[in-house]
Parts: sequence; C-alpha cells; structure tokens
Amino acid sequence: MRHRPLGHSDLVVSEVGFGTWTLVTDWWGRTDDPHAMIRAALDAGINFFDTAPVYGADGAGETILREYLSRRDEIVLATKVGYDIAAERKHPGQSERPHDWRPESVRQQVDASLARLGTDHIDLLQLHNPRIDPIVDDALWETLVALREAGKVRELGVALGPAIGWVEEGNISVDDRPITTLQTVFNVLEQEPGLTFAARERVRNGDVALIARVPHASDTLSGKITLDTVFPPGDHRAHRNRDNMLDNFEKAETLHFLWSAGVGRTIGQAAIAGILANPSFASVLPTVLSVDEVREYAHASEVPLAADEVAALADLRARNFDHVDRYVMPLKSSV
Repeated sequence: MRHRPLGHSDLVVSEVGFGTWTLVTDWWGRTDDPHAMIRAALDAGINFFDTAPVYGADGAGETILREYLSRRDEIVLATKVGYDIAAERKHPGQSERPHDWRPESVRQQVDASLARLGTDHIDLLQLHNPRIDPIVDDALWETLVALREAGKVRELGVALGPAIGWVEEGNISVDDRPITTLQTVFNVLEQEPGLTFAARERVRNGDVALIARVPHASDTLSGKITLDTVFPPGDHRAHRNRDNMLDNFEKAETLHFLWSAGVGRTIGQAAIAGILANPSFASVLPTVLSVDEVREYAHASEVPLAADEVAALADLRARNFDHVDRYVMPLKSSV
C-alpha cells in the first residue's frame, strides 16, 4: 500500500481508504461481516478510515470502529459534523436529516463523536454535505478552529454531497477556509467538479488534498453489475438516472485497455488507479460490500497506471469517450 500526505499536514494516509457507510446500512446491499471487513482493511495496509455520526442508527458508523482504536497511532481517523442525528429525516426513506451548524451544537456533536469512538482526538473533522451557508459562516469556522487549537481535532475538511456538484461550495472552502481536505464524488467517467477543484491554487500548491468517493461510478466501473441488474427500491443505486447508467456503461467499453488480459488489474482496480493518477487526490474511498472487495480495491495502490495509460485516458475523456450522452448529470448547488 502506498501513502500520500493530506495537504501540508502531518497526516499521511493510505491511497485507498475505508468508509464505514455500507457496514451499518443496507443502502448499497448486504455486506459480509463488518468486523471481518475492517480487519481485512487493516491487514491490507489501509490506515485511513472515514466515518460519520449519521451512518447507521445512533452513530453506529463511529462506534463500530471503537475497538480498533487501540491501534490509534496506526489509524488516521476521519469523521464528520453537521447533521442532527436525533432529528427525523426530512422525508421517509433515504433523505437527509436536518443540519445543525450552530457553534454550540457543533461542539456537542464533536464531543459525542469522541465518546462514541472512545478517543481523545479526531484526525480529520469534515463538514458533512454543507450547503453555502455554513461555508460562509465565520462563527462556525471560529468554533472549528478553536476545536483544533484545543486538540480535539487535528485537521479540518469539507465533504461535499450527497449528489454530484457543489462547485461554489467547494471552491470557496478551498480558497477561503482553513481546510486540509476536500472530499467529492470523482471517478474516471465523472470528473467534474473534481477537476475544477484540482485546478484551484491551494490544491495545486499542495495545501489542500482531494479525497475521491464513488470511484466506481455506482458500480458501472466495478465489474459487479451489468446493464440488466435491477436494484431493489432501498438500494442507493436505484436512484441513478437509467440513461446516465447506460451512458457510463458504454463509455467504460472504451477503457478495456486498462484491465485487459495481461495488464494485471481488475476493472475495479483500474478505476481506482485512474483516480490516483491525478496527484491532487490523496486517497480514494471505494464502496465495499465484502472482504474480497476490500482486498481487491486495496491492491489498486500497487498497480498504478503507466504514463501512456494516463495520456490515453486523458485523451479519451477529452473526447467524452467517443460517446454522445443521453443524459447530462446536473451539478447540484445551493448558490
């Protein structure tokens, strides 16, 4: 496993990270034993673990990591702040819970996370799916900096979502706020707004590192599903526009040279290696359901793209993979 720094901080993370979202929900299908998956991640050399209070019921996405933090010095722990996990969801099903960005609430949320995790500090605290209001709220950022100065948090970041977009939110965070990381949806088929963020001065000069999530484009780049796969209503992938999924499958057909016989990569590993070819991205957070997937995706760090593959991938993307889109994914925004 290779490692990269998070900006100019002292934190150094595995190129492939591990998120706990799927371990405590069934929104992406049923997983193997969650603890077996965490152990597999550690055994594969993954040291970057990303969680959030809102994952699962009653902060289960955090509490599940507690027993592994006896190896605290070996783990770079990222969690998030912003959602009121005691509040009802805005709508039934998979809608968001309300945010609460009041400084006193943020302090309470951080203390609650520390208690659930059983640790005295969070390595990376990220704003979870913020709209523009918290990004421009000076009082909130004064509180976040105070938490960092108190030693409860080592570094600050912003995690954009839940959908693709939030360009202005990301740009302002990078340009004007004391963050070390920006997390965004990014994969070799869906590179905006990731490339826009990568072009910001503080990312180019290494002050801010990017973190990629949804690296397999909702599994169209994993080899785990086909065009005929039908997702149950509760599966998060069922929310994807069907034409968009079809576009991505057809674009992926142009990329077989990255995982064809003799190359030494699976399609899922090629998808991650394609992201890591961009030095702005410090780590990739694949969505995993099994021990085998943890091991497979972790190995992507060891099979980087060659220079000619990087050039060919960039050329194909510039030509939209020789494809005419049926559906153009709109970029979400609160501005």
